[in-house]
Amino acid sequence: MVLRTVRLLSAALLAMVCAVGTAQASPAADPPTGAVILVSVPNGRVADLDGGGVDEGHKLQEWPANGTTAQQWQVVREGDRYKIKLASNQAWCLSRDQARAVLRSCGNALSAWDFEDLGGRYRIKHPSGGYLHVVTTSPSNGRELVVNDDSGAGAEWYLNGLDVPRRAMPADPRLDQVTFLAAHNAMANTDEGFWGRFPNQSYRLKDQLTQGVRGLQIDAYAYQGDVRMCHGSCWGNERTLTAGLQDVVDFLNANRDAVVTLFIEDYTSVEELRTVVARVNGFADRVFNPGQAGVRQNGWPRVSELVAQNRRLLVFSQRSGRDSYGVMFDRDWTAENYWSLGSGGGDVQCYSRWDEVPLAKEEPGFRRLYSMNHYRDIPSEGSATADNGTKLSDRVRRVCGPVAGRKPNYVALDFYQKPEGGAVRNLIADLNTYW
Repeated sequence: MVLRTVRLLSAALLAMVCAVGTAQASPAADPPTGAVILVSVPNGRVADLDGGGVDEGHKLQEWPANGTTAQQWQVVREGDRYKIKLASNQAWCLSRDQARAVLRSCGNALSAWDFEDLGGRYRIKHPSGGYLHVVTTSPSNGRELVVNDDSGAGAEWYLNGLDVPRRAMPADPRLDQVTFLAAHNAMANTDEGFWGRFPNQSYRLKDQLTQGVRGLQIDAYAYQGDVRMCHGSCWGNERTLTAGLQDVVDFLNANRDAVVTLFIEDYTSVEELRTVVARVNGFADRVFNPGQAGVRQNGWPRVSELVAQNRRLLVFSQRSGRDSYGVMFDRDWTAENYWSLGSGGGDVQCYSRWDEVPLAKEEPGFRRLYSMNHYRDIPSEGSATADNGTKLSDRVRRVCGPVAGRKPNYVALDFYQKPEGGAVRNLIADLNTYW
């Protein structure tokens, strides 16, 4: 019997993305066996053993992926059916207690399941009737998993391994195959006057770009007749968004192979932001509009194509209605994990920032750009030193990677130069050896 370890990621995720109506199943499915898996629910949460306790009838719940053994399972074939075993203790299995999904001894007859193949995802059906299910496709941490007759989106699951499959990076990669370093709250830097107000970065925007940052997360507020790059609230001495965008365009004009992405936490109106970008010399000539370029139909272009077209600036806003001048609504084009590591930096669980856009969400012919946030509630160089090394690389690969089913396209950090020794640069370089 071949054993491997996988995470059971809910296929309802995909069903919400691209299915209309009920998916057709192939009853004689052979699911991948042996891999350690997370059991994920339709919103990107995973099946979790409440508190990690191992005993008869223990509750199974939906919870954000956190890399613990309480979320790791193995599918093993026994005769004509399958057992879903707790990877850390294979005497215990995912089972049922009437309408509840619970932990039971693997010798219990209620611990056997059938699988229906949906093409990349599965329904998990109990021989006595009913499917392993989430109560609804909206997320709710701690909500129990159930068994019922509904075969819809809440009953469709991914079987994803802990290790994201790697394919060699092509010589001429697409935009969605590469990984860029991103600076969280790039405008909140000490070089440009954010001393004493919890700065997130050390260097001014120009220097961030020169040092290899290719994604800038920027907050924009309408304030006293202009739009300024503020954080939380404006004090009046912050740089204007026009000045910040001009820095970016000037850098692109001087560095003809660079591609830069802006993520704007946007507190402006459509017209206020339109006025800002109209004042930036060269903005319209450099911005790439994925809607006009047919990305949803054809996929993302190769980086070389962006360079050849000299359309090397992507801009995403958290508000819609700006695409006519090249600023795209982020929820239409990207996926993003919830941002906080908590005040102490220990909250490494990974789930979508937006419930309607799971990290693994894909549409036919189109893959979203995936931005992985990794920073605390309150920034400091000391916390960045602790967070941006081994913790970051482990989270990329062991926690967020399996949930998203891939590596990130952007890794967003506070004080990206920390820790000393180049750990962040080494991680980005390694991520760019595969997709």
